[in-house]
Amino acid sequence: MKIDLFSTTCFEHKTNSFGIEDNQPAVAVEFEEGTAKVDNADRLSIYFVPIDKNFFCYKANGKDEESLCDALLICVRPPGKYDFYFVELKSIQKSNASKGLEQLKSTIGIFKTDYPALLSCISKKTAFYSNKKHPFFQYSHSEECERFRHETGFRLVYCATIPIK
Repeated sequence: MKIDLFSTTCFEHKTNSFGIEDNQPAVAVEFEEGTAKVDNADRLSIYFVPIDKNFFCYKANGKDEESLCDALLICVRPPGKYDFYFVELKSIQKSNASKGLEQLKSTIGIFKTDYPALLSCISKKTAFYSNKKHPFFQYSHSEECERFRHETGFRLVYCATIPIK
């Protein structure tokens, strides 16, 4: 089922920083309060689109709900180019990221199916996994990140702060 990005309310942010918290759906909050923190030093226009619990997509069987990531950040880059940042927020003790990665993959897959024409307008394609309990990851995820990029076409980054450059 299609995710209609243009039917929802998105919120524009031109501040130099803000946080994102998963309140079902995700919301923008003060920088210090967010599970993920967005660093926008150049104060570019960023559109924040809550996805999970804002859109309801169903699997091919028509009854099971797809598991979606929490938010999408769209950064406007003139002329006619955009950066897309899919964001998954976790606040769990264990650092096992497999469920969050599946949510990112399914959301990106649905997006690619529903909006193939937009893909040519995206200059940066990144997926961020942010865990409040483990903001600093202790080991390299290079193999996992490469597999993710190969499967989705998006770069995967584990971090608590999302740099908008």
